[in-house]
Amino acid sequence: MIALSIFAALGPYAWFIVGAAFLIAEVMLPGINLIWFGAAASATGLVLFAVPLDWPAQMIVFLVFSALSVVAARVLAVRGAASRVDVVNRGGDEMIGRELALAEPIVNGIGRALYGDGMWRVSGADQPAGTKVKVVGIDAATLVVEPAD
Repeated sequence: MIALSIFAALGPYAWFIVGAAFLIAEVMLPGINLIWFGAAASATGLVLFAVPLDWPAQMIVFLVFSALSVVAARVLAVRGAASRVDVVNRGGDEMIGRELALAEPIVNGIGRALYGDGMWRVSGADQPAGTKVKVVGIDAATLVVEPAD
């Protein structure tokens, strides 16, 4: 009961302290989504500045804000995931259209080219080492190339 009397004495500021505790816990405990409860606690504190409520009503307001924030987070997560579906595991697409020099010749359709600080497997028509090629596609982890113009 001491905690409840301290909570009541702090008024709306108690909810801001609870919100800050949730936000600190969010940082300290990765993988646990407590930020939404921190936002709900802070929103409850803002409501208490406008409308004085007793303890049970404060808990109801907090629970309503918690539910709303969790539902909003789910909606945003689904919407964000839907917009990123096309780019998952497609990091190599940025290489399409780039010209590379063959580090090793393409023999029997397979060779290697240097891009950035890595050596990439390439496929295409047989070419000698040093030839400039253009990336026209990607097949798994192999760059599909053709001779550059």
